[in-house]
Amino acid sequence: MLSLADKDPFPSYEILRKRGPLVWDPGMKCWLVLSYDLCKVVESDEGTYRNWNLGGPSVLYEIKGDKNRMSVSSVVGEEHARVRRLYLKLLSPAATRQYRDEHVVSIINDAIDRFAKQGSADLVSQLSEPIPPRIMAALFGLPWKDDALIENLSRWHQEVVGWLYNRNSEELTKKAKRASDELNNLFRPLVLDRREKSGADVISQIWSRSPEDLGEIGVDDVMAIVRDIELGAGETTTNAIANAIYLFLSDPAVREAVTKDQDGALNAFVEESLRLLGSIQFRFRKANRDVSLADAIIKKDDTLCLVHAAANRDPEHYTCPHMIDFNRKPPTDHMAFNVGPRICPGMHLARLKIRECTKALIHRLPDLRLDPAKEVPRFRAFSHRCFAPLHVLF
Repeated sequence: MLSLADKDPFPSYEILRKRGPLVWDPGMKCWLVLSYDLCKVVESDEGTYRNWNLGGPSVLYEIKGDKNRMSVSSVVGEEHARVRRLYLKLLSPAATRQYRDEHVVSIINDAIDRFAKQGSADLVSQLSEPIPPRIMAALFGLPWKDDALIENLSRWHQEVVGWLYNRNSEELTKKAKRASDELNNLFRPLVLDRREKSGADVISQIWSRSPEDLGEIGVDDVMAIVRDIELGAGETTTNAIANAIYLFLSDPAVREAVTKDQDGALNAFVEESLRLLGSIQFRFRKANRDVSLADAIIKKDDTLCLVHAAANRDPEHYTCPHMIDFNRKPPTDHMAFNVGPRICPGMHLARLKIRECTKALIHRLPDLRLDPAKEVPRFRAFSHRCFAPLHVLF
């Protein structure tokens, strides 16, 4: 797997799949879970397979800003269910529709306004990258038009995420600690202020809604939830937007269908783009005990790498798995947002961002096309991937 960084991974996933649904990877020192069914089994059984971050070293929770181990990604069982209920209220379909009207559409249009008169753009650096942090800033009640703030927010986020997937680097650890301190310095005054001056922003809603599900909570608890929501809403959505735009621009039949039907076809397109390319290629679990899985013996504390990018193209589960199918049923039957008890509570907001970005490009730049004279987009990076750059003309 380590050799696939910055390369098209899908041919290699198919080669690996021929060896079986479960393959030991000596480079990553873990089991690769390649089949849809096995991924679902593992992620649905937290009694046997735990989130790999649970019980991690103190530096993990320090960098995540989760001093009291309060966030939804740090708890299990009934406590996880209680915290998750709060997240689901903050990010419900109804709340997401409100965020669309109050924040999302205007922020997307602002991003397009910044390059609309130029006749060309890179839709990764000028659209998919700035939109998620600006939307998150708006939801937290921060000045989302402050370019310097958004640049800092994005950099700090990337340094924390970079460390989470490479914890053995002393240099990355130092960067992540500094970035975490900066994020804490940004959010703590807001958390303190909103405890007394409640508004419509997400931080105020955490204070007002938490007693119903969590009882009385303190500043550090609210900070943990804020940092957790911020962590889950950045690079993953950036990549998902970029990947959807790439598919839209590179397949004329898909583009025609989505342009004609910006309801059913567009919604199906969003799900298929998430299935085919996703954003996070894989996630990790650890075995709580010795267990037999697909004729292999998984030892206690062995790491399992759930290769969702492979599972989402499993021919045992999907017909024509490498193609966009607007009639695939059910359309949301993919693993882009996990499955089981840890399915992403922010999935409705992520879908909204992808959908509204696509609609805005259709309406505002109808002659949009990839620039044939510029660098060809490639499926870059490793764990978090997107097609980049997306140089376009219009």
